[in-house]
Amino acid sequence: MLTNRRIFTDDYCIIPVRFTMDDRTSFLSFLRETGEQYGVSIVCLNRNMMAGFSHVETTLVHAIRSWKEGKQIARSLEIEVLLYAGGTRQTGQIGPFGPDKGENSCYLCIIPPSEKVVTVLLTRMKEILDEDWNDLDEEKIKRLSNFFGITPEELSVTGEEKIAELVCERSALLTVNH
Repeated sequence: MLTNRRIFTDDYCIIPVRFTMDDRTSFLSFLRETGEQYGVSIVCLNRNMMAGFSHVETTLVHAIRSWKEGKQIARSLEIEVLLYAGGTRQTGQIGPFGPDKGENSCYLCIIPPSEKVVTVLLTRMKEILDEDWNDLDEEKIKRLSNFFGITPEELSVTGEEKIAELVCERSALLTVNH
């Protein structure tokens, strides 16, 4: 069963996309300038570091809440989202959660949601609806376990099928550890 779909809430939208980034600086400038033009924040979360849509949604809910309550860690909402994605307060550790040079598969997040911004961004990105981005193979489970400090003991107790929940818990704990 394919689970890729656009998610629109009152606070954000999430769209699975693929794009090629030749120059990181100019691409991020394009995102920032588009966001400024339309009064939104735009974040691309690397599919390889996210434990599916639930991880993306947990990240956005907590980052937006901290921002609205004036309890943010970062100076921008975009960085706040990346910090929650990684479950860390250390900006030096969030690099893998953003796009990189070459081909990227990312969860495109727009805060607040805007169909006009989606239209603009999809001129440089392709929406992906025919793949299951909630599927976690062994390599991704290992990568996420290593990054988030999920022990083999935790996985043996909960089962590997619960890795997304464990990662979401790490993201949510950033609020408690704030």
